[in-house]
Formats: sequence, C-alpha cells, structure tokens
Amino acid sequence: MRKVFYSLLVSICICLCVYSPVYGLYFKEIELGNYYICNLDDYPKESCVVDYDPNKIIKLLCPIVHTEGEHMNTYNSSYCFRYKGIKDRLIISNNEEPIYRTLPGIILENQILYDRYNLGIYTMPFKLKEDMSIVCVCDTKKEYKGITPYIKINIKKSNNILGEDSADEHIKGCDFGNNQGEHQFLTSPQSHEEKPMCEIQANPGDIVGINCINSNKEDLQNYDVRLEPSNCFTTVSFSLNSIRFVKVNINNILPEAKYYPESSAFPKDPNFKKFSTTSYLWIPAHVPQEFLFFCSCRYGKSRGTAIYHVSRSVAEV
Repeated sequence: MRKVFYSLLVSICICLCVYSPVYGLYFKEIELGNYYICNLDDYPKESCVVDYDPNKIIKLLCPIVHTEGEHMNTYNSSYCFRYKGIKDRLIISNNEEPIYRTLPGIILENQILYDRYNLGIYTMPFKLKEDMSIVCVCDTKKEYKGITPYIKINIKKSNNILGEDSADEHIKGCDFGNNQGEHQFLTSPQSHEEKPMCEIQANPGDIVGINCINSNKEDLQNYDVRLEPSNCFTTVSFSLNSIRFVKVNINNILPEAKYYPESSAFPKDPNFKKFSTTSYLWIPAHVPQEFLFFCSCRYGKSRGTAIYHVSRSVAEV
C-alpha cells in the first residue's frame, strides 16, 4: 500500500511541476509522511543534503542521460560512496571502497519510471566509529557539463540503531550469504550448504533481518538467488503452533510493524542484485502473543530457511 502511495505521490508531483510553475519552485526536495524525495531529474544543477532519519525512506530521482551513438547509461551501486569532499564542483569519488563495505547492510533499489531513475536508499548504521556522510550522484546532462548533481546523507555516530551504549555488534538475523568480518551485519552468517536452517529468538522492539547473497561474489554468481516470499518481510510464512504455516502480510499479525524494503509491483533493477535479498523488520513494542514465522533464501534447487521466534510482550503490572 505504501508503495502504491509513493507512486501516486510522485505522479501528483510531476503534474504540479509540469503544469504549475509556482509549485515547481518548491519540489527539489519533498517531505511527505515517511518519505524524503530529492528530485534531481527536474533540478539537474542542484544537490540535496539530508540528515539520517530511521523513520524516513529516501528517494532520489535522477535523469537518464542518453548519449548519441552509445547505449543508455545505467545506474549502479558505484554511484553511491562515502563522501570525501568536493573539488571544482565535482564530487571526490572513493571508488576503492564499495558502499556495501562502508555501510554493511545498506539497501539500494532502483526502478526506471517516467523515463528516469528512481533510487531508494536505506542505511542501517550500527557501531559507527565516527560521523560520516555518503553521497549518491546522478549522471550529468550534457548541457550542464562539469556539474555533478548529488544527494548527501549525513549519518552521526549517535544514529547507531542498536543504541549507542549497546554491546551488540550486529542486527539479529540470518545471513545465508555468509558475510563475515568487515562485511558482517547480521548475527548469524552461515552457508546454506552447511547449515540450511537458522533460528532467531526475537523480542518486542527488536529489529531482525535476512540476507541471501555474499557481497564479495559477482552478480552472475548470484543469478539464481532469491527470497521466498519475494517480498519478505512484507509477507511471511506464519504459524502460532509451529505445525501449520500460512503466508500472510506481516501487518495482519503486527499492525504496527515496519519493514524495508517495501513491497513493489515494479521489477527490480538487475544492477542492484547484491542488495535484492536483504530485508529488515521492526517488531513493535506490543506483541499480544508468542508466534513464529519464516522466510527462505532459494538457491536453484536448494534453500536456507530462517525461522524467527517472537516472544509476547510482558504484561504491565
């Protein structure tokens, strides 16, 4: 539902920008509900700066630059990197450090809608050693050569989602991509071939996650990897008694639960395969009864299954 709302919102904004020059002055940055939208498609000489907010979903709209006689440029994760500064109006790129190493667990999504890139950016900062900023840049239109449009996201050390004083190093969850060391972001990295089952004990107020892909592998090696259900944690296989499972929307079980990425009817950009099997769920503080659910990582004919046991809330005295 939120994804449909976003698409409708963007359509309304386009109409206002096209047909109302007065409204168009105010639509480089749009904040509505839990969305922050940076519109550099209509403002290709500009930039946006936003502070990290765990309750905001960041969307970046970039122009698709067509170069005569060449293929259309594609958007990929190397366009997002740790901010090092600006020189001569150009962003200093740090291509030696991929964004998934700078911020393990980050999710980037891209869809091509209305002849432009629609990039979704969600960061999961935990255990930051220092304040940092990341940027995602857009292609430069030929009439604005020398100007790099970009969004800059400021993230403070105090934004640690696990709590600045928490002893936890990672988010509770199953990583069948087996990302370890500097790439680890979930508590249980494991190989689906060696351990096809992973169990997580979750409590009210916890954040849990799942991931299927190893960030060090090339996209071709991950071609057949996918989540089941494909929109986990929007939809999960749910049970109260651990015997019979049914697929349900998580908000039918926990109305106040939040999840990312959101459910989408649009196809995912293959250039973002590395990020396509990472998902997070925020369990609300109030859980009326104990239950369990699962999602799976599918690898051709094999799979890894992540089971989440959720405890009920402690009754207030």
